[in-house]
Amino acid sequence: MEDILQNIGNYKLQGIKLLAEQKRNFVPFNFNVIGNKEKLMMEGFIHTFCEYQLADNNYMQIELHKNLNTVDVLAYYDLSLEDILKHLTHIIWTDKVVPNYFATRVKDSSIYHLLNRMEKISFDSSQESN
Repeated sequence: MEDILQNIGNYKLQGIKLLAEQKRNFVPFNFNVIGNKEKLMMEGFIHTFCEYQLADNNYMQIELHKNLNTVDVLAYYDLSLEDILKHLTHIIWTDKVVPNYFATRVKDSSIYHLLNRMEKISFDSSQESN
């Protein structure tokens, strides 16, 4: 299996790891009310995503969020890193025009599960390289 994490470069790899580490900040039950703390966490996430140039604007070719808003979390575990980045790009860009869209994706567990999958890909890749 091709190791996609090695093919994206060290800079982006560092950003992916930083984002995956933030999943604990996006546990849905912590976002019942969006306060300053939650806004700062979302802004920090988006800043990291953009700073490490992880946006993939070619998201129109995937079926965005197909089955991702269901209770079947297994749908997330079929996603590739490329698809995760496309989904996150769509969520972040949509949040710019639809107020609180990012927070809605936190509340429905989408962000948490995308980051969980990202973390698993990162972990599996590091195990393969050892």
